[in-house]
Amino acid sequence: MSLSREKVIVVAVCGATCSGKSTIASELHKILPDSKIFCQDDYFLPVKDPRHLLIPELNHINFDILGSLDMEQMTKDIEEHVKKESKKILRNIIKNQRHVVIVEGFCILNHKPLADLCDLKFYITLNYEECLRRRLKRVYEPPDCPGYFETCAWPEHLKHLQEVKENVKEVQYFDGNTSPSKLSKRIMEDIVKFL
Repeated sequence: MSLSREKVIVVAVCGATCSGKSTIASELHKILPDSKIFCQDDYFLPVKDPRHLLIPELNHINFDILGSLDMEQMTKDIEEHVKKESKKILRNIIKNQRHVVIVEGFCILNHKPLADLCDLKFYITLNYEECLRRRLKRVYEPPDCPGYFETCAWPEHLKHLQEVKENVKEVQYFDGNTSPSKLSKRIMEDIVKFL
């Protein structure tokens, strides 16, 4: 890691659908005013994109896989932002200046190039019942069809979680039943230690 790159850290907040990732990322951003959030939801392919995988039995797109997202563009955007901020910090020659990039999403650590960019990695888990309860309260566009959670969202989450456990090092796992403010404080402690 270069001297300038040491001034910019990338924090991953990954995990189950409806586990509090967005809330945690927003709380971190409030605490760290010179931070930037990249939300994986902003990188979904357009609904009519032919790269989407259709689930025939549900006649619905599987939005819970990496293939439903433009992960290359997300990684590129984050890399460009990190370079820009690193140069800005070097140009200003402010020794104590730091910039935190918060990357939030359900499978960001499953995309190796993006996982490799992350200095701190946090994964929020939930049990099936709580995850389903929260998911039923959310409104998606397009909306979940009947059976989507059981057929796609939950099984894909379990696959993502297992893949991260097997392939990604130095990930801290948290229970999403803990309040987002408590988890934000805990993550903030690690960011402060890292800085």
